[in-house]
Order: sequence, then structure tokens, then C-alpha cells
Amino acid sequence: MIFPFYIFLSLLMGYFGIASVIEIWETNQNGIVLLLSVLFLLYISMFWLNVLWVDRNTKWWFFYYPIQTALILGIVFLLNGRSTTGLSFLFSATVSMVGEALGVWGNSRRSLFLGIFYVGLMICIFYLFSEQAVFFSSLAGLLVNGGAIILFMVMFNQQFIQRQKAIELAESLESANAKLAASAAKIESLTLQNERQRMARELHDTLAQGVAGLVLQLEAGKAHLSADRKERASSIVEQALLRARSTLAESRAAIDDLRSASSTNLSESIQEKVNRFTQATGIPCDLEISVSENQFSNETTTHALNILSEALANVTRHAQAKKVHVKFLIQKEKLELEIQDDGKGFDVSQESSGHYGLVGMRERARLTNGNLNIESNQNGTRIHFIIAGAK
Repeated sequence: MIFPFYIFLSLLMGYFGIASVIEIWETNQNGIVLLLSVLFLLYISMFWLNVLWVDRNTKWWFFYYPIQTALILGIVFLLNGRSTTGLSFLFSATVSMVGEALGVWGNSRRSLFLGIFYVGLMICIFYLFSEQAVFFSSLAGLLVNGGAIILFMVMFNQQFIQRQKAIELAESLESANAKLAASAAKIESLTLQNERQRMARELHDTLAQGVAGLVLQLEAGKAHLSADRKERASSIVEQALLRARSTLAESRAAIDDLRSASSTNLSESIQEKVNRFTQATGIPCDLEISVSENQFSNETTTHALNILSEALANVTRHAQAKKVHVKFLIQKEKLELEIQDDGKGFDVSQESSGHYGLVGMRERARLTNGNLNIESNQNGTRIHFIIAGAK
């Protein structure tokens, strides 16, 4: 936009220069014509030099404005009494200098000070060279017209600044969205990888170790049968059955976590997990459930279901419990999950040592901004998970 502005200034000042030179030429004042032509050429040239130096040297401004001011004063004094274009040139030059300042520095204090200076200069010169009878009326017209032009420039500047800010904001948002998308994809990939590794460990710990133990027990039972030690063989078979049930329950729990298409109904999903646990282990489980006013996202409820699955899996593997109580409540913006058993318990202070399932539950609680509390003693274990505020 800067070049059309300076082209317009050059054409405007060139018009005043040509018109005044022709008018004075007719009076045979050749010396004034020559001097006036040089001043107009210098004045226009300074504009174009300013285009080249505006972003290169700040000291240029201390040279540019005094020179331009001196050229304006010189031209006005030469035109006074010799040409009718003097005051029109003064008005146009004032508006041009103020407009240029607004274009270079925007709506800043520097532009304001320069505008005040050039408007004050115009008023002083106009007062000296105009007739007192028409001074105030003519000045009012000039100020109104000039004020309208300058106000338009200020508003245009403001719109331009807002547009630039909007473009920069849009670019920043686009960059931030790209970074968020990349981070989300990376997190999803890492989460999927970690989940696969966890499930691989779970299946190894349940299927591989469980089947290996069954093989050893069955081989021992076969050896006792060959030696006609039926009571010992029967005891080993009973132990093998208990191990088989435990392995089956743990395997089903692990496979359940891998299912990608679970029931879309939250109540059904909870009931299904509890029923599968009871069928696999034979441990009775009381269920208290109320999710009629669910305002939580699928991601949050999925984390809660995974905490429930992990807690039931820990009961199966470690608790040696005879009874379990599960409470799952959602009331508007509050989610509460409680799993309590009457098993042998464990040392909570040693939770981080080998209890990767509990560590995973705490991680899920952190991701949902929830609070997870684990209490355990020789009378059983209580896991309490709560989120206050839907998300």
C-alpha cells in the first residue's frame, strides 16, 4: 500500500508545482520559477527517499522532517502574493505529512505529536498570510475538511491493525492446532503402545504362568496316580481346579479390556463386568448403581470402567476375598466409584512396588482430574474414586 500512497502524493504535489510555476512564469519572474521548481522537486524527492530509508536508519527521521518542514515553508513564502495555490498547497502538504506519519508509525504518540506540530504550523502560516476578515471562516473549513481526512486515515489505520492482529491470531491458532493435533496423535500412539504392552504383560502373567502351573500340577497328579497315591492326587487336582478358575477369571478380565466394542449403555457395561467377575471367580458381588443423570464424557466414564476392571482383577489375583461390594453412582456433575472387599489386604505404603495395576488406576484418576483413595488392612481393601464436576 505504501507505493500507491507516494504516487498519489507525487501527483498531487506535482500538480501544485506545475500550476504555480505556470502562473508565476506569466509574470516573467524567471528566478522565482527556477527556485520554486527546485524546491518542489526536492520536496517530492524527499518522499521517495523516505520510502528507501524508512526501515533502515532511525537517524534519518532527524534529517527528514526538518528538511521537509523547511521546504514547505520555502515554497509557501515563494507562493505568497505570487500564486493563488499557496494556501491550498499548505493545506495539502500538512495533510500529506500527517498521513505519512500515520502510515509509518500508525496511531502512536509520535504520529500525534507530528500531527499537532504540522497543524499548528499550518494555522500560524495561514494566520500570517490570510486576511483577518476571512481567517476564522476559512480556517474552520480547512480544519473540518482536513480533520475528516485525518480521521479517515486514523480509522483506516485502526482497521488495518485489527486485521493484522486477526491474521496473526489466526496463524497462531492454526499453528497451535497443528501442534495439538500432532501431540494428540503422539499421545494416542503412545497410549495405544503402552496399553498393548500392559495387556501383553497381563496375558503373560495370567495365561502363560497359569497354564504352566496347571501343567506342573497335572504332571504331579499323574505321578501320584501311577504310584497309587489317590488321596494326594485328588488334592492336587482340587488345587489345579482352583488355579484353572483363577486363570480363567484373570484371562477374561484381560480380554474384556481388549474389547473395542463394548456396550454403549453405561449401566449394562458395569453390570456385565460385575457378572463376569462373579461367574469366573464364584465370589458374590453386591452392586449399587445409579447413572440416570450422566453428564460425563465417554472418555471419563471409560477411565472409570477401567478402574473398576483393574480393581476386580486385583481382587481375583490377590485378595482371597469372600465377598465384594461395588458402588457406581453418577449424580449430575459428580461421579463416585467404590470397590470394597473382605480379603487379606496389603501394605498401601508398598503400593508402587510391583502393583502396576494400582499405579495405572492413579494415572487414570489424574487424567480425569479425579481423586483416588486406597485403604487396605487385614480386614479388606477399599478403593474410592470420585470426580466432582463433569468433563
